[in-house]
Amino acid sequence: MDLLNSIPIIELSGDEFMPKEGITFAQQVNEYFISQGGKADSSFGEVLLDIKGIQNSKQHGMSRIKAVAFAAVKDVLEKGVEILPMDYHGVHDKKQMTGMIAAPIAIGVEKYICVFEVIANLEVNRLYVHEAFVTKTLFEDAASNSVHGSETTSPHPQGEIAKVLQNYVSANKNNN
Repeated sequence: MDLLNSIPIIELSGDEFMPKEGITFAQQVNEYFISQGGKADSSFGEVLLDIKGIQNSKQHGMSRIKAVAFAAVKDVLEKGVEILPMDYHGVHDKKQMTGMIAAPIAIGVEKYICVFEVIANLEVNRLYVHEAFVTKTLFEDAASNSVHGSETTSPHPQGEIAKVLQNYVSANKNNN
């Protein structure tokens, strides 16, 4: 899949999971996941979509774009491409089985690349949602062969996600 030029796999309005009185963000998303069956069948296997994964993701920061992107989780996991194969990667200062899947999505009129990291544990594949990235930024990064962000890899900061995306985009560009 050409992440930069493919048609978005899902179009979102940008109004998904707006603050509502009497219900938390995590509760809204969890209800949405339940309505979708509570799981996704990814290339990594079945991924549980539950409140624990939502809360884990929320602890790592929440922008409006990231909040909206939760509505794309199942679609991205099921229709996206692996940009980081499942393997032992540094997460929270320890090696843990993780992998990343990405796909183009649209939020309003803007196109984004949405990345989700799946963390495997002994009982179940656990979901960890990363930020969505604006496609235009990735074009600029790919053109300049530079990615802005941190050099650390534990846990994956936005700069590391951008590096993984750029590596995937560059490898696919060179293979065409």
